[in-house]
Amino acid sequence: MIPATVPTEAVFDRGNLPDESLPVHAWDDEGEPLVLWRNELRRAQNIEGFKEVRERRQIVGVVPGGGWMTEWQDPDEGTSFADPVVAWAVYSDGDARAIDTDSSGEAVLPFPGGKNRRTYHPGQVPDAPLPGEKSPGTSKEDG
Repeated sequence: MIPATVPTEAVFDRGNLPDESLPVHAWDDEGEPLVLWRNELRRAQNIEGFKEVRERRQIVGVVPGGGWMTEWQDPDEGTSFADPVVAWAVYSDGDARAIDTDSSGEAVLPFPGGKNRRTYHPGQVPDAPLPGEKSPGTSKEDG
């Protein structure tokens, strides 16, 4: 058994649910990834839904929010609200994600790529409508 020295994860397909990942703790003598499954190390390929092994992204830094905002829209209610980005989480692959707060004030990383959410800086980005919203100043004739 070889310890996993590079952060790696095994990814599992869960059907209609989002993919699940488990950290690789070691590699067996044949080079197969071993994950902790039901309190024992098991070959990832022997667990239902195994898809792939990939390098695990890690947060390597956090920087201030810098005045950015994240805006959410509820398409069912037709309402939206905006919160300040309290910080940015910077990942080992160079990606950065906005850190928001939930209703109790706890820091959260919103799910990336949500279609009913936008992140913008009020002083640098012109006000653009969320998907499905009309642009300010347009009428029914304008589209």
